[in-house]
Amino acid sequence: MDRPIPSDTVEQWMTHLRLQRTRARDMIWLIETGATLHDGHKGEPMHDATGRWLAEQKEVVAEVDRLIALYDNVNA
Repeated sequence: MDRPIPSDTVEQWMTHLRLQRTRARDMIWLIETGATLHDGHKGEPMHDATGRWLAEQKEVVAEVDRLIALYDNVNA
């Protein structure tokens, strides 16, 4: 089913995606320069979650890049 979506709504989505990509890239940079993340309970670290976070953030960047390319191709 095709439904028109107002362009300002689409632009808000795109802005949100770009912000998500920027946040993910920042997290990737932090991890690659030595930051670590730990899952924990009541303030006590249980295990290192850095690798999982890094993989998730790289996936976010890849997915947003794919969606932006799709958007750019539609609007070219």
